[in-house]
This record gives sequence, structure tokens and C-alpha cells, in this order.
Amino acid sequence: MFSLDPDFLRTFLAISETGSFGGAGEKVNKTQSTVSAQMKRLEEIVGVPLFEKEGRRNVLTADGLKLLEYAASMVRLNDEAIRAFRPPEVSGRVRLGAIDEYAQAFLPAILRAFNLAHPAVQVEVATGNTGHLLDLLADRQLDAAILSCRAGDTEIEVLRSDRLHWFGSDVGSPHFDDPLPFCAWSSGCSWREMASAALARDGRKSRLVVTTSNAALITLTVRDGLGVAVAPAWFVSPGLRILEEMDARYPLGVAEIGIKRAAGAENPVRELFLSYAKAQLGSPALAA
Repeated sequence: MFSLDPDFLRTFLAISETGSFGGAGEKVNKTQSTVSAQMKRLEEIVGVPLFEKEGRRNVLTADGLKLLEYAASMVRLNDEAIRAFRPPEVSGRVRLGAIDEYAQAFLPAILRAFNLAHPAVQVEVATGNTGHLLDLLADRQLDAAILSCRAGDTEIEVLRSDRLHWFGSDVGSPHFDDPLPFCAWSSGCSWREMASAALARDGRKSRLVVTTSNAALITLTVRDGLGVAVAPAWFVSPGLRILEEMDARYPLGVAEIGIKRAAGAENPVRELFLSYAKAQLGSPALAA
């Protein structure tokens, strides 16, 4: 029993439209040699010539014209059957903002999972401090941003809560220095504000070693023993340690992470991406 491959028939239809094997190859994304091999096999299956030369064009023979109607119907039915069981591939663009430390901790896993499931969606990521990202959202240069939640902002969807910790280097004890050498997040960061308030409550003096929104710079500065910083436990990487004595004396409280959407019309592609972000950020393994 012979059968007609829908892929061969799709190539056959492309030749009938373009009049050449080369043009058909471009249309169906195949090399000219592959097109020729497929048509040779198709003619072997049906047992008759399907093309003849007319100048430089490949035109259909009478048998080719006879097959044309069947081929169009078979390819159409094949495509309809596939669509019935496989949803159409999602495409589009998502412009996401994220505070640097959140991007470093969470985005690689989110982007990897989303890209595997929806490779046709283009995801653009911008990092920065809260103020910068809020400006981009207001200007509609971003579709959404992953931010620290701040009191009074009802437009942020809270996804997780984390206890903040003081942390320092595995070597050295700069937290005993007076004034305390403080590696601070940029001005406006809620983590920095909570740390400053905790020190002020106890009257502890501090000096700034570095001020930055760059998570890697905070990590390296603290790891080198130049000062202490604050962050949730998930931020503390090898070479760093949570300073339990600092946590006990200068308790910091809880920080919340959420998603803020740009104002405007609904964006299904954005919401699809954010569903992956919510799954990752809300993971019990991370929220400890």
C-alpha cells in the first residue's frame, strides 16, 4: 500500500505556485536538491510524470493537474488535524524589568522554562533600581516589572515574602568595627531603608563602603571582607554567611517581592510569561 506524504505534497504545491524547484525550496525552507529528491519519490509513488519543462519553468502535466486538487485538500486536512490537537504557537514580545538582585536569583530559571515552552516569544529584560524601573513602566517602555513591594502601592501583586538578614564574609568580622562598614543598596531601596532604620533604633553608627544596585558588586565587596550588607537568605552565596548576632541585635523584618504591570490594555503574552514568573517566585523552596 502506497501513501502520500503531506510534506511531499506541500513541496509539490509550492512548485505549482512558483514554477521552479528553487523557488519552491525557498517557500518551504528546503534545499533545491531536497525538493528534487522529494518530487522524484512522489512521481515514483503515483507512477506518472508530474512536471514538464516549459522554457525555464516547471509546469504541471495533465496528471500533475489531477494530483493538484487532491494535494491541496490533503495538506489542508493535515493542517486542520494538527491544529485540533496542538494549540497555535504563541508569539509576540514581552518587555520585563527586574531589580538586579531579583534578576540574578530568579530570571535564569524563569527564562529557561518559558523559552522551552514558547520559543517564538521574544523576552527583553531590563534591570535597574526601583525608581528607574517605575519610570520605564510609566513611559510604557516595559510591560511589567519585578519589584520590592512598598507600603501604599496597591498596584503591585505580592508574590512572596522573605525575612531579611545581615550577612558578611566567611573570613573576617567587619561587623564588629565601629562605625559599621555598610555595603548599601542604592537610595530608595526598601532593603537599605530597613537596614538604616534598624541601626538607628539601636544608635549604631555606620559608614558607607559602597552604594550600588549591582548585586554582583555587593556580593564581591562583602565577600572580600570590606563590609556587611542585607538581603534574604536566597541571596547569600558561597563565601558569605548570615550574621546571626547582627540579626538578633538589629532585626530587619520581612521584605515582599511582587509584580507591577504597565497601565493599559490587557496583554495575553505578558500574562503568559508572568504565570511562569509567579510559579518560580512562589516556589516554597525559595520562600524560606
